[in-house]
Amino acid sequence: MEKIKLIVLLIIISVIYGCTPENPKPDPIPVSNSDAIGAYVLCEGIFNMNNSTLVYYDFKSGIVSDDLFLEVNNRGLGDTGNDLKQYGSKLYCVVNISSQIEVMDINSVQSIKQISLGNRQPRYIAFFEDKAYVSCYDGSVVKLDTTTLEIEDIATAGSNPEGLCVANGKLYVANSGGLNYPNYGNTVSVFDLTTFTKIKDITVGVNPYSIKSDFQGDVYLVSRGNYGNIPYSFQRIDSQIDEVVQNFDMEVLNFTISGNYAYLYNYDYSSQTSWIKVMDITTETTVKENLISDGTDIDIPYGIAVNPVNGDIYIADANDFVSNGDVFCFDKNGNKKFSFEVGLNPNSLVIRVNNQAKLLSFN
Repeated sequence: MEKIKLIVLLIIISVIYGCTPENPKPDPIPVSNSDAIGAYVLCEGIFNMNNSTLVYYDFKSGIVSDDLFLEVNNRGLGDTGNDLKQYGSKLYCVVNISSQIEVMDINSVQSIKQISLGNRQPRYIAFFEDKAYVSCYDGSVVKLDTTTLEIEDIATAGSNPEGLCVANGKLYVANSGGLNYPNYGNTVSVFDLTTFTKIKDITVGVNPYSIKSDFQGDVYLVSRGNYGNIPYSFQRIDSQIDEVVQNFDMEVLNFTISGNYAYLYNYDYSSQTSWIKVMDITTETTVKENLISDGTDIDIPYGIAVNPVNGDIYIADANDFVSNGDVFCFDKNGNKKFSFEVGLNPNSLVIRVNNQAKLLSFN
């Protein structure tokens, strides 16, 4: 009975565990360390509790606004905020159970538009050439125009898509099959973005989840197995031939990429232990077995992001999933610089840069 309860809990966590910008629009304005003035943190809340929040942390004063979206708009974000990304002058918040995209002004967080997606249950969002692409649990990918904020097209990927990214003019969508326990998915769908049509499905690890591309056009993928005898996996896809070309000997739960490095972590729910490593993606070798060098403890790592301006690393801690989480900032040598308390289950972070924003995202 206890084993059944654990499996059910892990299924629920896999559904609500909210993912990283892929090929964001370049910021043409040089940014210095002093330009970063604050951070937006999306906290997804608890599944079906309608308590997602958008926290703002002011770097200079150290003041935390517990729910800036509510304060500005006099209403909440909705149920299970799953992803927060920046593109141009707007913030895009993907709200999973409420099945909508909340579009906000990046400086004021004033709502610009709520885009309803019916019952599609959106998961993650990626951008390319003034278009947004949203993975949805009904098996679809929705294409949005970022100028008109209207739905342009809808395509079919696979079963319960999760993460998505852009590389080499193509869209890669991880089809988790997450609602089909124990028969999870094992494909990544590839779309030609010129025509928005599927080219092929790539066979990958079981339960593919988080997918990101690097500056060389390689695509990296975490698959989460079956939470039993099939472990997490980490793979590399070559976007020139659209095939898996490398299987890493690491059980990775989630990761992010910044410059020449991938920042990876694992959390074992049985032993309640974790690790955070750094891998050089130009050589595909681990260069740091333990990112944190000062002994700081992270209870349950729930996301990781890197500030490309100064190399600071942000780690989200979900604590116990039912009480407020924390965000920790470490310098590039792994020493803690500061931390601040946020809401329930923080999963995405965007750095505000002098009335603009420099995109970071957990997951």
